[in-house]
Amino acid sequence: MLTVDYNREYASGLSHMGFNYNNIIRMDNKVSYKKVDYLMNNLIRRPDIDMIFACIEPDICKITGSIDRHSNHIHFAVKGKELSRGVLANSMRVNRMFLRENRSVTGMAYFTKHIGKSLSYHNLYVYLSECFTHSIA
Repeated sequence: MLTVDYNREYASGLSHMGFNYNNIIRMDNKVSYKKVDYLMNNLIRRPDIDMIFACIEPDICKITGSIDRHSNHIHFAVKGKELSRGVLANSMRVNRMFLRENRSVTGMAYFTKHIGKSLSYHNLYVYLSECFTHSIA
């Protein structure tokens, strides 16, 4: 029960962070957490993106309902300006055909789908730049 409460609170916190839209990346091969970090770290460098939540979700076999150990995909939500598939692909350095169409994030439902289920990896990405440095005169 404690895990369920934690997952609900985590999803609720994410839903209040102001994510605007979400997308899916489905590549030809299984995605590692290093690949997710590479893609999202490239995207978060854009000045019009404030924050990203990304997770790896395993594919489910439609016949047996079991997890496919050989394939997965990435879900990500972005707080910032909505970007076209082409701009997203160029920013992340990934083939455009791997991206789906952007969808709006509406409330907590998007995050409860992903938290506490069969995710193997999830992370928040925020770009920290020189805006956090300041000098005292």
